[in-house]
Amino acid sequence: MRRRRRRRRESTSAITARLTILSMLGYDYPISFYFHRVACQWGKRGWFLCPQKGHTERGREETTSIVMVKGKRVIQRIENAASRQATFSKRRNGLVKKAFELSVLCDAEVALIILSSRGKLHQFSSSSMIETIKRYRAHSREDAGSTSMEHDIEELKHEEACMSKKMELLEASKQKLLGKNLESCSLEELHELEGKIEQGLRDIRVRKASQQQKLHSTLDLSTSYMLTFYKLQFHLLQEQIAQLKEKECSLIEENALMRDEEVLSHSRLVQDTDVDTQLCIGWPGRGRTHDNM
Repeated sequence: MRRRRRRRRESTSAITARLTILSMLGYDYPISFYFHRVACQWGKRGWFLCPQKGHTERGREETTSIVMVKGKRVIQRIENAASRQATFSKRRNGLVKKAFELSVLCDAEVALIILSSRGKLHQFSSSSMIETIKRYRAHSREDAGSTSMEHDIEELKHEEACMSKKMELLEASKQKLLGKNLESCSLEELHELEGKIEQGLRDIRVRKASQQQKLHSTLDLSTSYMLTFYKLQFHLLQEQIAQLKEKECSLIEENALMRDEEVLSHSRLVQDTDVDTQLCIGWPGRGRTHDNM
């Protein structure tokens, strides 16, 4: 029985040297191999360890994590102030260059405004910054107006559709309550419709009784008001009649007094007219001639 030969494990330095030689030769396709039961892979960005479960001598499982030697940079805030300033200057210049190239190659109006963390202003404009901002504001207002108008139109259309559906449902319910278009109704719907009609009749009767009661109470109240008014008017008329009678009596008495005074004055006048009047004509000292006048 042949014995299986054990493969000799290579050291880490040997593997690193081999990978270095392969990279110098220009291998750009992935190269995979195993080192101490851990999968390693070589690519364009360097070599890294692939996740794979291995077993120790004691039989317990252990999992190796991926170790990236070279990869993409994580986009986050740079803590070092000098590095942050250098990165800002480098990327700002690149952004300004790209904006200039875009304005030249595509004949576009480009405006770039950058404010640093220290509050310093950096700007670039292919023509005029003020004119570009004016055009941007005009387009923003137009877009906002058109967007709001379209939104309002859509809302109105939606409300119109909902209202038309509600009107159709109400019209169908009305027709069913009137006893029309009942062919499509099932037995349960007919029972439900009958219950609604009976409930409606009960409500109508209750409402009718309450209205009649209110009407009777109103009539009673108005009748009592009218009786009170007529009684008051009758009392006022009686008082006026009594006052007129008293006035009539006083006038009769005054008339009698005036008649008495008139008779008395007439009698005095008659007595005054009965006195004799003598007229003498002639010379003084001589005989007198008496004429009754």
